Amino acid sequence: MFKERRKQNPDEIPTEQAQKVNDDYQAFIENKNDTTNINRKELYKIFKYDEFSEREGYYQIPYYGCPYKGNKLGNANVILIPKTNRFDTFIIASKCNGEEVCKDKIRKEIMSLSIEELNQHFNAVIFIIDKKYLKYTPHLETSYNPKYPYKEDAYVLENGKWSIRKTYTVTDEIEQEINRLQDRYIDSLVEEYRFRE
Repeated sequence: MFKERRKQNPDEIPTEQAQKVNDDYQAFIENKNDTTNINRKELYKIFKYDEFSEREGYYQIPYYGCPYKGNKLGNANVILIPKTNRFDTFIIASKCNGEEVCKDKIRKEIMSLSIEELNQHFNAVIFIIDKKYLKYTPHLETSYNPKYPYKEDAYVLENGKWSIRKTYTVTDEIEQEINRLQDRYIDSLVEEYRFRE
């Protein structure tokens, strides 16, 4: 399940169903601020499952951190949002000027950070689909994919503290719209956290 964000085409005309979901999305999103039922140790482990790729304003592990990689929590869409200039994606893009060697050095540096250093330089959001909602699909690109309907929790790491901020209920019919709403949520966090040094 490759879930790389795609920028929405401003000229795209949403379907009637997508528009309805967009108008009523609150019915599918439960806002929370749960700080109790969180396995912090497993969440921090997810950051080490694969290298991060830079996106516009943040870093993302390109594939879900699937259970076969040792992730005990489920499929995880992992986003690191820089809060210091050291890892700001726009500064790095300008500095590296498209050179893959330079970008690779930054990726390796991120992978080598301790928990304390991660907390110093980043806030994060991890969208997790619990294993109970996954089915084994060996014939597809990823070995585990969700069965509908499923719930997806948005875990947010802010200044060293984890919380579950939102729970999305996803059906086959509204999955694309929920993904768009999650993209907007990520964009809002990027705006909120940037340049807070």
